Amino acid sequence: MGFSESVLAAMIGATATIGAAIFQLVIHWRKQSGDRRVAAKGGGFRSLLWMLTLMFASAVGGFAYSEYLGQERRDETHQLREQLQQQLATLASSTAKLEQVRLNAQSVADAQARQAEERRRGADGVEGLVQLPACKGTRGSAVCTENDAQRLAVCAVVPTSAQVTEVQLYTRPEDSQQSWSESRVEASQDAGKARFVDAPFERAHAEGSKEVCVTFAHWAADKGRSARILVKYSI
Repeated sequence: MGFSESVLAAMIGATATIGAAIFQLVIHWRKQSGDRRVAAKGGGFRSLLWMLTLMFASAVGGFAYSEYLGQERRDETHQLREQLQQQLATLASSTAKLEQVRLNAQSVADAQARQAEERRRGADGVEGLVQLPACKGTRGSAVCTENDAQRLAVCAVVPTSAQVTEVQLYTRPEDSQQSWSESRVEASQDAGKARFVDAPFERAHAEGSKEVCVTFAHWAADKGRSARILVKYSI
């Protein structure tokens, strides 16, 4: 079984003290020999008692000293353990705060990126597109009038917080090779038995979004027609 440094030091000190006492007693006994042999018997007995007392005191003192050193070492260890626990708690708290700061920064960065993307999308415009078949007159007639017109809302989905800045209107026959940029019309403009009627309006869509719509009317009996809107907005 191993001993700590403090216990070993106490044992060495006690051994040295006992050894020195025994040596002194031996010298003393030699001086008491000769003519004083009888008296020396009583003195030797007392010396023996003193030696035993000294050995006991040395052992007690060594044990007490070793306990004192051990207690001091235990106190130091306890203090170091408490300091280490405090440092670990501080480190854990700091780590948690840094992680929260990182998450907050990431959330802010993500929100800013989404907002920037939404601004770009709003500046480019969001499209709404429908296709209507050729009009069929009442009672099987091949002739359609505006009263027979098919009416349909052409809608584009934008964020709920969007402020609509412009709604562009487009229409062209279904087999037309004309580009959309060349097919732009104004509200209520006759585009060959087709037109956008009424002003743009908004209505609820899914959570966080809404629809911007314009009603389109089409009454041409010879062919179908495509209608398109482009909604631009700001955030």
